[in-house]
Amino acid sequence: MSNDNTVNDATVEELKEKLRNELREELRRELLGEELEEDRTEKDYPWIVFAVDGTEYGVNSKYVLSIEIIGEITPIVDAASHCPGITQSRGDMIDLLDLRALFGLGDYVSARESEDDRVMMMVIETGDKKRGVIVDEIVSVEYITNFIDGVVGETAGSVTSHYIREVATREKTDSPVLILNPESLNSL
Repeated sequence: MSNDNTVNDATVEELKEKLRNELREELRRELLGEELEEDRTEKDYPWIVFAVDGTEYGVNSKYVLSIEIIGEITPIVDAASHCPGITQSRGDMIDLLDLRALFGLGDYVSARESEDDRVMMMVIETGDKKRGVIVDEIVSVEYITNFIDGVVGETAGSVTSHYIREVATREKTDSPVLILNPESLNSL
């Protein structure tokens, strides 16, 4: 019996020490004004503004792992036209999403004049899925706070879109930016 009490006492001491450490860390973060990653919201991150066929779109940098030039593309047989294949990104194989094709504006792969043409992608991660989103160019990285209420979405009056979550205007130019819904890309 004394052996059981020793094990239980040791377990209780380990739990107490773990709680003490967690409380110390929480107090340190509070005193220094630090936030846990999971406590941060989209407003705490800048937006990546990019262009597709002359239209500006935005995605919160919270979801963007990297911006890269696409290497070799391995085509996937019988894949949808907006999924031109897979490529390698930082040691991982990821599938590609061609926004031009998805939005009915042609496609990047066939629009390239030669195999040497460089194609840019943003590697976006939502949940546990990474995807290379092909874009024309990165326009800017900035904080966006001017969101236009009621323009896009399920209850919006004029525009509905599965891929566009809302509309905003850029602070510096006052030009419209269509805000991409990164979670909707997982369903493709």
